[in-house]
Amino acid sequence: MSSRIFQKTRGFNPQPPEPIPQKRRPWLKFLLIASAVFFLYLLGDYMWREMRWRFIVVHHTAGDSGNLEYYRALHKKKHGWPDIAYHFLINNGSMNTSIGQIEVSGLWEKRTLNYSTRISYVNYLGIAVALVGNFENHDVHPLQYEALIQLLTNLSMRYNIPPERIVGHGELQNTQCPGKHLDMSKVRADVAASIKRKLEME
Repeated sequence: MSSRIFQKTRGFNPQPPEPIPQKRRPWLKFLLIASAVFFLYLLGDYMWREMRWRFIVVHHTAGDSGNLEYYRALHKKKHGWPDIAYHFLINNGSMNTSIGQIEVSGLWEKRTLNYSTRISYVNYLGIAVALVGNFENHDVHPLQYEALIQLLTNLSMRYNIPPERIVGHGELQNTQCPGKHLDMSKVRADVAASIKRKLEME
């Protein structure tokens, strides 16, 4: 009996089971592509917002009274700009501000271009810092100057902008801004010294 069973089964060659067809998931491919595109968008946006800065341009407002809201309204009305021309404004104590108080414009919050010069690439790649006052006529208040050096030091270190790329508006164009009483050579030297002190403390 067992030999007959053996004879019957001896030539039996079982076939492997057919593979179960996989269900296509087109949504998964779409999700992967969309995720990659979104990641590249975020990377590009970060690089544009945080890594494009190459200059810091220093200005004065040429007026001895004002604050961010005052100059924002003035620049909107006079030029049609969406905000004040600068990224940062260092106050002189007028219009209910403190001497050396730093105000941040909406342009900087969005990391968009500024409107402080007539040189397009400088406006796109430069950080614009203005002090309230007319330094063609008088000196900068010591507290304003101290705030300026601290701000420039922080921006220089944060965005890897060397002090030699901190320039006055008048070093780029034929203008008296930021005034003869604001010595940009001294500003650069003071920022370099401030950076050195900070690095030595780390």
